[in-house]
Amino acid sequence: MYVPKTMLRRLALFTAVAVPLLADPLSDVFARIDKAAAGFKSVTADVVQTVHTAVINDDNVATGRIKLKRVKPGDTRVLLEFTDPVPKIIALEGDQARYYLPKEKVVQVYDLRSRRNVVEQGLLLGFGSTSADIKASYEVSLVGPETLSGQATSHLKLVPKSKEVLQNIKQADLWISDATGTPVQQRLFTSGKGDYTQLTYSNVQLNPPLSDKDLRLSLPKGVQIQQVGK
Repeated sequence: MYVPKTMLRRLALFTAVAVPLLADPLSDVFARIDKAAAGFKSVTADVVQTVHTAVINDDNVATGRIKLKRVKPGDTRVLLEFTDPVPKIIALEGDQARYYLPKEKVVQVYDLRSRRNVVEQGLLLGFGSTSADIKASYEVSLVGPETLSGQATSHLKLVPKSKEVLQNIKQADLWISDATGTPVQQRLFTSGKGDYTQLTYSNVQLNPPLSDKDLRLSLPKGVQIQQVGK
């Protein structure tokens, strides 16, 4: 069958334009992330934390609930309360992290000023981050589509650009919901040996009304306060 040269040129031009558009699904994931970030203020969710030790193939699993609020750029407050198997509460606010062990009646206070870059980049992987925020701090690649906890997600691999951050986070993986553009799961590789800490979210409520009191660690009388490093 004879095909005119003009038709062949048009087909070649169409292919040159269309193929790059079809071959960049990562841009679609970034668009979903940016849409979610534009209206983000706060979130509550059930959370499962898995701390994996590769050398002995061991998983330490804890369950609880997270509350997070982005007050303004650079000011994200988090209250992470684990109830099982051991009660513990982690509160992040400003330049401090507080780690409360109710049974021991001890709260450990960490000064985060010297680790601000690491903390901020860790929070970038949470809710409310834009694709520009993420790309500024990480080299991002798309692993592919995956179904996680019954949800369609896009699995992203992130490698920190900062040498300082690389000392603490070798790689980060994100599973972004195709429906909401928010994380379903985060995994931070903390060593080159395969160790990681993973957070998996469910029953996510976006933009619930959270007051400062809701994000504040409430301590009973008689709690021992320990300052831990700088």
